[in-house]
Amino acid sequence: MALLRSKTSASAPASSAAPVVDTSHIAQEVYRKNVELAHTNQTLSLLRTIDNLVLESQTGLDTLTKGVADAVIANSNYPFSAIFLRPRDELKVPMVLKGFKTQVTPENFDMASFNMVEACAVAGWADSVSQCVVIDLLATDKTVLNATFKKEAPKVLDLAKKLQCQALCFIKLLARKDLVGLLVVGVAQAASTIKLEDLEHIGRIGEAVGIAIDNKLLFEENQAVLKKLKQSNQKLKALDEAKDEFISMASHQLRTPLTSVKGYVSMVLEGDVGKVSSQQREMLEQAFASSQRMVYLIADLLNVSRLKTGKFVIETAPTYLPDVVETEMKQLLESAKARNLELIFDRPAEFPMLNLDETKTRQVIMNFMDNAIYYTPAGGHIRVELLATDKVVEYKVVDDGLGVPKAEMAHLFTKFYRAGNAKKARPDGTGLGLFMAKKVVIAQGGSIIFESEENKGSTFGFSFPRAALEVKKTS
Repeated sequence: MALLRSKTSASAPASSAAPVVDTSHIAQEVYRKNVELAHTNQTLSLLRTIDNLVLESQTGLDTLTKGVADAVIANSNYPFSAIFLRPRDELKVPMVLKGFKTQVTPENFDMASFNMVEACAVAGWADSVSQCVVIDLLATDKTVLNATFKKEAPKVLDLAKKLQCQALCFIKLLARKDLVGLLVVGVAQAASTIKLEDLEHIGRIGEAVGIAIDNKLLFEENQAVLKKLKQSNQKLKALDEAKDEFISMASHQLRTPLTSVKGYVSMVLEGDVGKVSSQQREMLEQAFASSQRMVYLIADLLNVSRLKTGKFVIETAPTYLPDVVETEMKQLLESAKARNLELIFDRPAEFPMLNLDETKTRQVIMNFMDNAIYYTPAGGHIRVELLATDKVVEYKVVDDGLGVPKAEMAHLFTKFYRAGNAKKARPDGTGLGLFMAKKVVIAQGGSIIFESEENKGSTFGFSFPRAALEVKKTS
């Protein structure tokens, strides 16, 4: 009978014991990683809170600072946190406490003492390169910040006792390399035991808070500037309306007596009150021409006022431009002669009748000729042209006068603008003639003609589409 045996027998030697593995360093590493993760989570949570506070556009600076102080307390084991700010343009002014939060509610808490702590600390540190400073509240005699801090040590110690903290961490709040404030955090542990990761954690918070505060300061400054601009615009608008009202009223009041002056001068020239000598006629014609220029100036002022109020209206009627040009030119012949200028107009034998606002178009015609006389030196030449083709009709005044500087051409037809050389030649100009001329021409469907070269002369005029304005002859 066979005997069955097991693979191991009692007489076999026992195997050696399994080696013991030391896992203590692994546990320490895991603990360290957990601490780092906890700090990271705290930081991320705080940064998210700060971002949310900044993104709320209605949130003001006070709300932001208080919110940050709340968030620091809610996401950490610090006894308290506070934020001090001062205006960026008043660097010598002490900072003001804007946000404060504490885990304890001490009786008879003296906020002035806390402001004293801030003032003492900043005095020797705010202008240094150090980003963060830790003050050991239990060893104030060792501080090197300044004598004031040492002098106030009893108050500081009392404050620390009330707030249940042993150290203060001051962090600069920087934005665009400028100091915008301070973040102060109270720490329950001794200053000597504060770990580097804790300071780095507080430092990261300080960077975010500095940027957030700077954004809010910029936002509030922009809002203040916008408010001032709105107020200024309202005042300017009111002044502009008052000016327009005055111009309109003054123009109406001036027109009536000027019409009488012009009428009486005309009667004297026509001999209604007796014979006029040649010398008297010359003087009266100058007076009449000046009165006519005043009439046109007043008309320009009235039209500017009407443009602002929406009452500028074009009233068309059949108009024969050769007659209009000739009439206006006769009034300027004496003025041209007195300045030793040659004023020429080759009246066309035939010209179409056009539907135009004769009064306003007459002002444009007069203005272009009058300007040419004033801005052409003695001995110069001025040629007035009327041209009609199958497509267009044109009126042009060509002179060999001052011309317009190239750099100023783009502004020439804007209201109240005058070129530099024109101001020297005629200081009493208003800068309204060309502005109104362009308005009148464009309002009737035409376009301005303008060419110039400084010291060589200018061409001013207008062009109208013939088919759109021509009065058709009836059979």
